[in-house]
Amino acid sequence: MKKLIDQATDPEQYSSGRAVTWISDDARQQKQQESFWNAIKPFIKIPCKSALDIGCGSGWSEKKFSELGSDWTGLEPSSGHFQNAKEANPGSKIFNTTFDGFNEVGSYDCVIAIMVFSHIKEVSDAFRKIHSLLNAGGVFIMINSTFHEGKERLERNGRTYAVEVIDDDQYVDKAIVGAYGIADINRRSEYYIAQAGECGLSLFKHATIADEGYSPKELLVFHKA
Repeated sequence: MKKLIDQATDPEQYSSGRAVTWISDDARQQKQQESFWNAIKPFIKIPCKSALDIGCGSGWSEKKFSELGSDWTGLEPSSGHFQNAKEANPGSKIFNTTFDGFNEVGSYDCVIAIMVFSHIKEVSDAFRKIHSLLNAGGVFIMINSTFHEGKERLERNGRTYAVEVIDDDQYVDKAIVGAYGIADINRRSEYYIAQAGECGLSLFKHATIADEGYSPKELLVFHKA
C-alpha cells in the first residue's frame, strides 16, 4: 500500500477521484478563497509589482493581484488544476510544475503559498528557494492546516482520518471518504517558523483564521530584510 506521505507529495492526487470536483471552484471554495484573501491582503506591501502563487489551483488569485497592479505568476503541479487555470486565466503566466521543479529566473515582491506546504516534503529547501526569489523587503505569506493532537487527529468535523506520524512536529493524515481522500502533511507552526528563520526569513505575523466547515487554519507572514 502506498505510504500516505507519498500520496501527500503527489500532485496528481488532485487530478483523480473525488478531487476532480475541486477544479470547478464551487460556491464553498469561492467563499473559502475570499476568506483566505481577506486574511492575507493586509500583509501585502503596496506597491506590489510582482507576485508568485505557489500551488495556485484554479488561478483565482491572479485577478486579486491584478487589481493591486501586480505582475502575477502561478505554479500548479496538478495537471487537472493546471488545465483549468490556463482556461480561466488566458494569457497569464502559469507553469505546470512543482515548486521544486520551478527553475525560471525571476524576483518577486510577494510570494504566497495557500494550503501548499502540506504537500511539500523538504521544507528547508522550499524556504531557501523562497528567500532567493524574494526582493529585499519582500513578503512571504503562507496558510497551513492545523496541527492536531489526541483524538482530534483521528476524528474531527464529522470526518475520520488515517494517520502516519513522521515525528513530534509532523504527521500525515488522510480523510477517509469512501475509497478516496486527500493526504496532507501537518506540521506545527513553530516548526515552520524555525525552518524559515534558518533560511533568513523573519516572522512578522502568526495568527489563526477561520475556515467554515473545517478546522481553523494557521497564517504565517515572513519578511525578507
